[in-house]
Amino acid sequence: MASPLDESLRKALAAMPPGTLVPRDWVLEQLSDGFAGVPAVETPAPPACLDLTIRDLAKLFGKQPSTVRAWVERGDFPGAYKLHGKEWRVPVSSVEAFQNRLRGAKSDAGLSAWRRVKRSYAPERPETGQHPATTKSMRGNAEA
Repeated sequence: MASPLDESLRKALAAMPPGTLVPRDWVLEQLSDGFAGVPAVETPAPPACLDLTIRDLAKLFGKQPSTVRAWVERGDFPGAYKLHGKEWRVPVSSVEAFQNRLRGAKSDAGLSAWRRVKRSYAPERPETGQHPATTKSMRGNAEA
């Protein structure tokens, strides 16, 4: 004579289409639900830090996947590798290093450096605060 647990499992499995692959964790969970003294099976959590794909990085940085792929192929993400020789995978640590380099580059080469270079090319003004006299009319070539 079959137990009620056996009957419920048999019904659940019979309701599935032929050839269905049943996850081991689901079967163990069903078995542990039937017995009061048996603790429930805990499925281990997936690793917290998985390597990222090109698509993941594109979403993270708000760029096109082709742009991110060019960064990876250029070597901006040390430790990046191709999975099965096809898809790029980038470790989380190299993404953090890339972001830190970007933050450092932005603060080092800010707008102030650009302004210093731009000012060196600007014509000097007289100390009175007036614009230097020009020979060209304010209306351009219309009067010539």
